[in-house]
Amino acid sequence: MLTLKNIKALNIEISSKCIAKCPFCSRGQKVRPYGNHMIGFEDFKKLPRSLIKQLKWISFAGNFGDLSTNRDMVKIAGYIKQLNKDVVLGGDTNGSVQDEKWWSRLAPFFKDGSMVFSVDGLSDTHAMHRIGTDYDKIIKNIEAFTGAGGVAHWKFIVFRHNEHQIDDAKKKARRTGCKRFFVIPSRDYDGRFKKPAKIDFHIKRDIFRSYDEKAASSRTSATCKPLENGSLYLASDGTVHPCCFAHLMHITEHNALFDFLPPLAEKYYASINFKTTPLEDILKGPYFKEILEKSKSNAYCRMKCNPFRKTIKRELVLVDQYFK
Repeated sequence: MLTLKNIKALNIEISSKCIAKCPFCSRGQKVRPYGNHMIGFEDFKKLPRSLIKQLKWISFAGNFGDLSTNRDMVKIAGYIKQLNKDVVLGGDTNGSVQDEKWWSRLAPFFKDGSMVFSVDGLSDTHAMHRIGTDYDKIIKNIEAFTGAGGVAHWKFIVFRHNEHQIDDAKKKARRTGCKRFFVIPSRDYDGRFKKPAKIDFHIKRDIFRSYDEKAASSRTSATCKPLENGSLYLASDGTVHPCCFAHLMHITEHNALFDFLPPLAEKYYASINFKTTPLEDILKGPYFKEILEKSKSNAYCRMKCNPFRKTIKRELVLVDQYFK
């Protein structure tokens, strides 16, 4: 049985809001209403203090929202570090929300971890994919964040329209104080967004997809994250799941391989909300018991949580440069 003392990591969707309109984002695939939610400071304090004190890392990535849209983010990060100075914090953002002062205040809590800023090109190409974001504002916010001691990574999703800018973007990342610059291919393309012309860029993606298909049809067992890594996923509406995929599949239902999950989540949704139900009771409840048992042989779980997938996924990074 999963208990609080087993939990060493959290992946938290601190907000479901996002100003960007990226074409391939999961936000556009929703089949269930999922409004604007936020884990506020008072909500966050409902998590056991003993849990916060034992955590090794917390990721503020999430499925649908951007951490910078949460008005309490700085306060929450400070509260966490006050209880556990050794926990490593990480996050993902488009960097186009809030001002330089806000990012400067957040930065000290990310000195030991990292904040990934998604910047897909330079001033003339970035917003072609990251629709609704402001490149110049993002650069200023990155500089404010790194200037205040935060560790920033620049993630560049490559398309044909921006692949010629990789070297210049890498130089820009270094000048803004980023500690890492890395390039990955898009998971999707259409008539508007074409694959990079460089053959090795999309060959890697094709190999990775082929691996996923083989893993899904294999007889290997999935290594479920709460049991193997001691991690949980907290959605911004307060619901608690074994992983981000469990929450994502319930809201989007975009993969038939994971069809056991939506009715299971629907059945127990009201009883798995940490804002209204103690987290320990949620972990002891039927939702986690059933989903952990069914995930062992599920094809989607085998594909996403195969022990070798992390190793293979590293090969998907096309460019990976660290700066001193």
